[in-house]
Amino acid sequence: MKKQLVALIQSKLNQVLKNYGIEDCGSIDVQVPPDKANGDFSINAAMKFAKQAKCPPQKLAGEIVALLESEKDWFSKVAIAGPGFINMYLADAAIEKNFNALCESKNLLQSAVDQVVPTIVDYSSVNIAKQMHVGHLRSTIIGDVLARVIEALGNPVTRQNHLGDWGLPMAMVIYKAEPEVRQAEKDGVELEKVLPLAKLEQLYKAATAECKEKPEVAAACHEYLVRLQQGDKDLLDLWQKITRVSMAEVYRIYGLLNVKLAPEHERGESFYRDMLADTVAEIKKTGLLKEDEGAQCVFLDEFKSKEGNPLPVIIQKSDGGYNYATFDLAAMRFRTHKLGAKRVIYVTDARQALHFKQVFATARATGILADPNVKLEHVPFGSILGEDNKPLKTRSGENVKLAELLAEAVERAYAVVNEKNPNLTEEQKKNIARMVGIGAIKYADLSQNRNNDYVFSFDRMLALNGNTAPYLQYAHARICSIFRKAGESIDTYSAKAVISKPEERDLMVKIMDLEQNVVAVANDLRPHVLCNYLYELSVCFSAFYDKCSVMNCDDPVIKASRLQICNMTRKTLAFGLGLLGIDVPREM
Repeated sequence: MKKQLVALIQSKLNQVLKNYGIEDCGSIDVQVPPDKANGDFSINAAMKFAKQAKCPPQKLAGEIVALLESEKDWFSKVAIAGPGFINMYLADAAIEKNFNALCESKNLLQSAVDQVVPTIVDYSSVNIAKQMHVGHLRSTIIGDVLARVIEALGNPVTRQNHLGDWGLPMAMVIYKAEPEVRQAEKDGVELEKVLPLAKLEQLYKAATAECKEKPEVAAACHEYLVRLQQGDKDLLDLWQKITRVSMAEVYRIYGLLNVKLAPEHERGESFYRDMLADTVAEIKKTGLLKEDEGAQCVFLDEFKSKEGNPLPVIIQKSDGGYNYATFDLAAMRFRTHKLGAKRVIYVTDARQALHFKQVFATARATGILADPNVKLEHVPFGSILGEDNKPLKTRSGENVKLAELLAEAVERAYAVVNEKNPNLTEEQKKNIARMVGIGAIKYADLSQNRNNDYVFSFDRMLALNGNTAPYLQYAHARICSIFRKAGESIDTYSAKAVISKPEERDLMVKIMDLEQNVVAVANDLRPHVLCNYLYELSVCFSAFYDKCSVMNCDDPVIKASRLQICNMTRKTLAFGLGLLGIDVPREM
């Protein structure tokens, strides 16, 4: 609805401004006033263009109002406020018409994007032979939401999981794991049973310690690295087996989190290894590659140290090896040339902000992008803190394992579900506990402004009131309960919605606000905007439910209307939470 409304307002504004020699007003900001007494929407266009038009803001506002007032199908009232604000009050008939059109539509997002943009979202980026810990949570779920949202608006999205699966760390794991792999093969035992991910992580830690203490082990690991990079068949076979064992556990956790990452999305460092030399050669052609202490570097004027010295982007190390920047540049080259990406989004923690600024600038300066107008975006995020306001750790000082965190969330959710609804079957309790527990973890993270750190608290995130996933899930379950009591099929129900009370009107308008919030997330890459909207929707529904009786309404037309409004609230909650990767139970 808002898109149509903005187009109408723009058209009327252009009519007025044309009389003052201003040909196009461009995009205008249509706001929702914080106080309902000031209308449904407002604009400050009169004040914005008054100077250019050489006209007092109030006079200009009066001319705009006169045109908008003629649109009786849309507005019941249009008024000037203060120095030139224009407040618009929607006609109930306009709300009913647009709301019922939305009800009849199969898609809650009625308008597609103006221009389709092939997009790549790079997220999660786990390391082989290491268990996922709490630090991986934010990249994984933020990236997943952004991919879902951009895709839902009609853009083709390619998901990419940039695995740390190459280089010296992998050689060290292979060196330590080889004897156990060979023994398992000899004994005919499944590798996962003797070398689970936790064991692989232990081997990596052991190799790291031994390399520091024993030069011969460090030399052996370096030999393994050379052999691996040269394509040694036996080591490549070991590498492949270890990778699959490691990723099997990762995909188990992705499944728990309801994250849309699959093996076909894997694009580890190993994938780009044969592209590195060509990438370096292409950069060299530009003349920007300079030798510095034996390393091949790019120096860009905008990057300087605190002392004012140039900061290098190291493309090739002095020993001939490559680093993270080289892999990222090779990936950009592949993603824009081969995959045709016009927008590439990287979801990593804020500590990598400088790295991506430098890599993005280097990519543009060296022309390795297929299209210089490709949009490159880094999506940084803060840390998850414990109750002590320090990064969340175990008592031993290690990162909290994500699998353990999720298991505890489900266990705690089960206790809440069991207490609230003991009559459910055991299977129902477990299923709801999974939805609620995992949903609570995800929503608590996604509802934060991603740039901020936040304090992890099970008690707060599992609460059935406030801005939490359980509160939203409970609103969904409550609506399902209404339909069960009414004896109506929630999946096929349809009726015309009418306005008889202000709370009905408010809820209908709020439901129609979904699309603009989804668009805002796609544009600004901030999932908390959608979370805030869904919470406001639930609060609005609660006010509606308190003031507008559904089951005890004597008027059959109004009762049917209220059931329709309830069902559209449910659909909107389910759709919005679905974009967040959160399941919704039909009973709690």
